[in-house]
Amino acid sequence: MRFRQKTRGSQMTSEKIFDECVKIYENLNDNNKETEAKEKLFYLLDEIQDKALYPPILNHLIRQFGLYPYMNQDTSILEDKFLLECFKANIGEDEPKVLHREQSRVLKRLLSDKSLILSAPTSFGKSFIIDALIAMKKPKNVLIIVPTISLLDEARRRLVRKFYSYNIITTTQQTDLKNNNIFIFSPERAVEYFSFINKENIRLDFFIVDEFYKISKEYGNERFAPLQNAILKYMGISDQRYYICPNIDKIKNENSILCKGMKFECLDFNTVFIHINKCYKNKDFKKEEKILEIVKKDEKTLVYTQSQNSIKTVCKILTKNIIIEKSNALLENFVKWLSIHYGEYYLNDILKVGVGIHHGKLHRCLSQLQVRLFEEKDSLKTIVSTSSLIEGVNIPAKNLILWDKKNGSKKINHLTYKNIIGRSGRMFKYFIGEVYLFESPNEDDNQEKILDVEIKSESLSINDEINNEIPDNIQAEVKNNQLEIIKLIGKDKFNLLKKETLLKNDLEVIIKIIQILQSEDFNYEIFTYLFNDEPDKWYILSKIASIREFHCNNINNTSNINNIELVKKLSQNWTKPLPKLIKDMGIDLDDFFKFENHVAFKIASLFSDINTLQKILYPEKGVDISSFVTKLSNVFLPSVVYTLEEFGLPRIISKKLHECGFINFENKELTLEQALDKFKEHTADDIINILKEKNLYDDFEDYILNYFYDGLGQ
Repeated sequence: MRFRQKTRGSQMTSEKIFDECVKIYENLNDNNKETEAKEKLFYLLDEIQDKALYPPILNHLIRQFGLYPYMNQDTSILEDKFLLECFKANIGEDEPKVLHREQSRVLKRLLSDKSLILSAPTSFGKSFIIDALIAMKKPKNVLIIVPTISLLDEARRRLVRKFYSYNIITTTQQTDLKNNNIFIFSPERAVEYFSFINKENIRLDFFIVDEFYKISKEYGNERFAPLQNAILKYMGISDQRYYICPNIDKIKNENSILCKGMKFECLDFNTVFIHINKCYKNKDFKKEEKILEIVKKDEKTLVYTQSQNSIKTVCKILTKNIIIEKSNALLENFVKWLSIHYGEYYLNDILKVGVGIHHGKLHRCLSQLQVRLFEEKDSLKTIVSTSSLIEGVNIPAKNLILWDKKNGSKKINHLTYKNIIGRSGRMFKYFIGEVYLFESPNEDDNQEKILDVEIKSESLSINDEINNEIPDNIQAEVKNNQLEIIKLIGKDKFNLLKKETLLKNDLEVIIKIIQILQSEDFNYEIFTYLFNDEPDKWYILSKIASIREFHCNNINNTSNINNIELVKKLSQNWTKPLPKLIKDMGIDLDDFFKFENHVAFKIASLFSDINTLQKILYPEKGVDISSFVTKLSNVFLPSVVYTLEEFGLPRIISKKLHECGFINFENKELTLEQALDKFKEHTADDIINILKEKNLYDDFEDYILNYFYDGLGQ
C-alpha cells in the first residue's frame, strides 16, 4: 500500500481511516503478513499526520504493534487509556512519557539491576531508556561513553535540561565533583580521566557505552583500542553496565572479559518504516539530476558522502543549480558572520541556497550551529555530510541520500550502512523515511551480523597493568612489547613508567621517542625553549619531525611551508584573526581545520608521551613540559576558550568578551567551571548588550549566544 501525498491530514475522512484499519487488521491476523501490516500502519499514520484525527479503532490497532507512544490517549477507549498509564515512565521531564512495549521491557530489566548489551534499530529510542534509568533510580555516579564529540555535546545538552541537580562533566579538566555526577566522555577522555576517578575512589552506579559495536577492530577502525581500554578500566568499578549498539544479530566471544556477566539482547523493533529507493538500478539514473529533484522538495534531507572532497563535489552541483526565490535573513546573517571571521569558504555560498555541511574536522561550533539550523523549520533544508554527522548526531530527516558507497577509501560496512539509512525517519516526526541509494552498498540482508568482542593487544598501553583475565596470548604479546621497552630503558625505569600516566602511542612510536631522547646528539636544553613564546626556538620540533606521526598528510600547501613551520605559525591562533592566520600558513580553510585537529590530537599525544618518558629517563633534570602539551592540545588557544567551543561558543566571541573585560581568558588559573558560572550570572541578552556597548557585536551572534545558553540549561 502506498498513499498518495495529495490526500493528507484533514482530507482523510473517518470512513477512509476506518477502511484502512480494517485492511491492516486483516494482514495482522495473517501470521505471514505482520511486517506488511506494520508497514501499512506507518503509511497510514504518515498520511493522517494530525493525531487528533485518530479514532479509537486506530489507537487500538497501534496498541497491537506495541507502539504505545503513537496512541492518542484522548480518543482511546478506556481499556487503552489504562494501558497507556501503565507504560508511562519518568524520563526527567515535567510529565512522564509513554514508552513503547520493547523500551518498557528493556527498562524493566535494567531496573532489576541486570547488565545488558542491547542491539536495536536506530529509531528504537535508546536514549529514553538512559534518561528513565537516571530519573527513576537516581544514581550517584553515571558514566556515558559516546564515540564522537558531536554526540557528547548532544547528550550533555539533553541531560543538562532534565537533570539540573547533577554535575555534568564532559572534559578531563573538570575535577570538582559533587554528590551526583554524570560523566560523558569519548573513549580517549574516559581513559585519561580514569586515574583521577580511581584516586578519588569513585564507584559508578551505571556504566553506559553508546555505539558499542565500535569495540570491534572490524567496525571501530583505530578507535576500537581506546574503547576497549576504557571498558577494561571502568567495568571493575561499575555496579551495572548497559551497552548499546544497532543491528547486531549475535555476539562472538561473548565470554570475553569485555562483556563479562552481561546478557545480550537483540530486538528488531522499528518505530518507523524506511523505504529504500535503489536509484542506481535505473538505467537512466544520473546522480546530479536525482539529487536536485530530491533537494528541491520542501523536506529535510541528509546527503552522505565518503569524504570532504565529495562534500565539495555535491556542494558545487547544488550551488550551481538551486535557485532560492525567497532569501532567509537568518542564513544571510550567518553567511556575513562567516565571511568576516573565517574569510572565503565554500560553506558561505552553499548556505545561501539552504544547504549546510558537516565533517569531523570542522570547528565544533560551526557543526553544532548548522545542526541547530537544520532542526529549525524554515532554515537549512539539507546537510551534506561525511560519517561524522551520520554516525555522530541523532538528527532526524525525511530523506537520506547515499551519494557514495565508501567511508573514506574503504567500502562502508554493514553497521555503518545501517547507521546511515537509520537517519531517515524518526519517532513522532517522520513515520516514513525515504532512503535513496545512488550507489550499491553491496548489503546482504540475509547474512547474520556478528560482533566480535575479542580483546586486542593494541587496546593495552605499554605501561598498563595486565588483568589476569585477559587471554594468555594477549598477555604474552603485551609482555613482549614491555620487554622491548625494558631493553631500552632498564627494568627499574620501566617499573617507574608503569606508575605514570598511560602512554598514548603504540610501541613503534614509543621506541622512536626513546631512541631520540637517548641519542648522543640530543641536547636536553632544547626542552627549556618550550617555556617561552618564541616559536623559532622550538628546536625540539625538528627532532620529533623524524617520527611519521608528527606529519599531517594531504595538506595542499601553496607556500610549501613544512609541518614544523605550520605548528610555529599556529602558535598565533589566539592573537591573529583567523583569515590572516590562514593566509600566513598558506593553506585553505579545510586544511586549516584538518591541521588544527592533527595538532590537538596527534602532535599533542606525541609530546605527552615525550614528557612522560623524559621525566623517567632524566629525573635529575626536573623538567616538565606539560604546559606545552596543554598548548598543543588546545591549539594554542586559552584552554577554556577551546573547551567552550564544544559548548557552542566560538573562539571569535570569546575573544571579544576577553577584549571587553567580561572574562580574562588569558588568566592561567581560570577554570571551565569559573567561566561557566560567570556566564550563568548573566543572560544571553546581557552578553549581547555588552558586545553592542563596546561596538563588538555582529549580526547572527544573538543566535549563537542563545544556542550556547540553551546548552547551559538556562
